Order: sequence, then C-alpha cells, then structure tokens
Amino acid sequence: MQQFVWSGRVEPYLDGPRIHTAGVVAIGLCGGNAAMGAKKNEDAALVWAGEDWVFAVILDAHASSESADTVLELFEAGRPELLALIEQPEASHIEVQAAVTRLLLGGAAQMARVRGETACLVCYQQGGYLMWLSIGDNQLYLLHPELQRLGQFTLTVRNYFECIGERSSLTLEAPCFSTGIRQLRQGINTIALVTDGLLEVGDRPFEDPARVSRELLSPAGVSGSVSSMLAEVHRLGGTDSATVIVWQVDNPAMGLMLSG
Repeated sequence: MQQFVWSGRVEPYLDGPRIHTAGVVAIGLCGGNAAMGAKKNEDAALVWAGEDWVFAVILDAHASSESADTVLELFEAGRPELLALIEQPEASHIEVQAAVTRLLLGGAAQMARVRGETACLVCYQQGGYLMWLSIGDNQLYLLHPELQRLGQFTLTVRNYFECIGERSSLTLEAPCFSTGIRQLRQGINTIALVTDGLLEVGDRPFEDPARVSRELLSPAGVSGSVSSMLAEVHRLGGTDSATVIVWQVDNPAMGLMLSG
C-alpha cells in the first residue's frame, strides 16, 4: 500500500501548485495566489492506494484547519478496521460504507470541541465499484464516454449547509449527509474529487463539468491535467485553496444495461 497524508496548515503551497502521487493516484495542491491576497490553506487530503483499490478523503475547512486535521486523525485511528475490511479477498463496499459512516458519526461529538467546520468527501474504489460519502460542498466526478454522452459527469450534489466540526450536520436529530455505491462502466473510468477552490475562481470556468472532463481526459495524462488546471487557478488569481485527487480505472467487466 502507498499512502499520502497532507494538511494545508503544515504545507500551504501559497507560491504555486504542487503535484504528488500515491500509486495510480495524482494529488494536486494549490493554496491560492499569495500575490492576490491568499494567506492560508485549510484543505487537507488522505490517500491509501493498494494494488487494485483506492481509498481517498478530501477536506475543505472553514474558520480554522482544526476540523480538517481532526478528521485526518479520525481516519488514522480507524485505519486498522478499514484496512481489515478492504484487504479481505471479497471486500464489501457496503461494509466499508458502514464503517466510514460509523467512524464519522462516532467522531462528530468529539469534533464539536474544535474551531470551525469542514466539508468531507470520502471515496473507496475497488474493482468495478465506487463507494462515496459526502458531507458538504466538495465535488465528485465519474467520467466515462457512456456517461458523458448522456450528460452525466458528477456523482454528488454540492450541499452548502452540511459540515462536520464545531457545527455539524451529523449531530442533527437526523444526521444529514449523502452516500452511495456506483458500478463503473467497461473501459477507462476517471474518478476525481475536488474542493471548491477549483470551482469558484475567476469567471468559474471549472463549474462546467464538461470543461473539467475535457481537462482531465486530455493527452497530458492525469498528473499533467491536474497540474494544468491548478496552474490556471493560480493564473486567475484564486485566493481560496484548491485540492484535486484523480485516478483512472480500466474496468474489464461489462456494465449493467437496461432491458428496453
């Protein structure tokens, strides 16, 4: 297993984007353009990458980095249970989904003591399936030609009044978050997680999911495409942090087709 864990509090990258890798995963980090007034980076990211699976978390905090850093600590504490499930020969996406849900719900009360809140998007891909759990306004893309022809690019809706931390949608009378499991299509599937610093910059070119798709599927490859997108964010004078996690899966199995 290869891993990457990062907090913008420690390495803000205000002087331009950086690209890191963990296995097949490209991680792009951009703390905002300091010349335009960017002073901090409150994003965070975690990637565990095995031979045939990826577990990724992307975080976008507000008011301080405490909430994002505390979520990273939660996943580090829950790592033995999660890896025990993932490394089973027939790992169940539903079991991993349940374990992630328990971990975040169980930590929600503890997180009420931190300053500020964070959006949190968790993804687990193994074989031909992708599980996700989303709290807040991070965005998840699943890109494939069959889906694009139908105008389908994203798996999440950005929810602006969900978060975890000092104020939390997980401690409401009915905890509020979204989660799902999706079958990948046959062939190359591109999976991308992004924070809002990519989407809300300049005249917002990357709010168009078709534009994001064109960028990520360019001949530059995954790392080159992420680098190009974040360089554009920097050029446009973005002052918010932009974080991107991307990988591709070549799925040999035929996807489900409707009978009619």
